[in-house]
Amino acid sequence: MTEEEARAIMYSHGWSYKERKPRQKAKYLYARRRQGTKTVERYICPLSRLDRLTEAELVAKLTQEATDQ
Repeated sequence: MTEEEARAIMYSHGWSYKERKPRQKAKYLYARRRQGTKTVERYICPLSRLDRLTEAELVAKLTQEATDQ
């Protein structure tokens, strides 16, 4: 899957596309959306492995319930 395909799938499910680059290392893909007054971010995968991610796996990560930590 390409970045454009991932972005389109996320937007169709109500999420926005967010890249993060912590400590100047590899880039990671996150999904982000507002829930009330809070912003929720969900980790998807490293950008280097985005080509291995399927649409079904991405949708499953977007629709799973958040776990309490």
